[in-house]
Amino acid sequence: MKKTIISISQSPLLRATFRGLKFHKLYNHWLYQHPRIRKMPGSNVLYRSRRTESVSLAFEMLEGGSTYDTQFLPQNYQTFCDLGCNVGYFPCMLAVNTPKPLKGIMIDANPEVVEEARWHVKTNQWNDVHVYHGIVGEKSKNAGQAEFYVHEANTLSRKTLLEGNRKNDFKKITAPIVSVSEEWKKNFADERCNVLKVDIEGAELIFFQQETEFLKLVDVIFVECHQSHVPFEDMKNYLVSKGFNLLFVEEKSGKFEDIFSVFKR
Repeated sequence: MKKTIISISQSPLLRATFRGLKFHKLYNHWLYQHPRIRKMPGSNVLYRSRRTESVSLAFEMLEGGSTYDTQFLPQNYQTFCDLGCNVGYFPCMLAVNTPKPLKGIMIDANPEVVEEARWHVKTNQWNDVHVYHGIVGEKSKNAGQAEFYVHEANTLSRKTLLEGNRKNDFKKITAPIVSVSEEWKKNFADERCNVLKVDIEGAELIFFQQETEFLKLVDVIFVECHQSHVPFEDMKNYLVSKGFNLLFVEEKSGKFEDIFSVFKR
């Protein structure tokens, strides 16, 4: 089963076939009734998957995948900020690589994945980790709300529809605009943020430009740059100007669209 899900997740043709035959609906229904719950090796950290794409994401992040290389984590880290947290797997990875209890905030614009992220926080008793439903990196301050497009596959939800996206595949919702600086200060005052993860569908540079005060507290950044919205070089140059050094860069798409990188102060 694991090899099958990985093959489907990595192949656009297989993904289209899988969804065209509606196999994913059957599997999602089964998973919702019988969640896939696993324990991180060598720890008591539990994580669960209740949708097809979450199973695939678990393989990529927690079960042998190399999405986030632990060699770039700072020593003795404890605090983190996870933007675009999805179902909440990133802190599961963090929790098994530090002896300290996690402290941090998690934010996502999709309320369904926020529910899952809160399950991980509650189940693993991360008492000083706070999960928020909201959008960051938003230029408009329209009554404190912004539009977001939720896809049936939660890993495909996005802030802005792109050319080629089928509008009928998405449900438009509104989500509150969240200030990371304000929430961090409310919970942790001036403590440093040891690890910042950013995967916010093209709003990366806007976020960094808006949250300069919070950025001063950050030690290491894991960021996926969506070049359909902003060139990687622009984002890199901005972070370098703020005192960060590029440690690692990897192209995540054959179309030179998504670039994963790591920066350290």
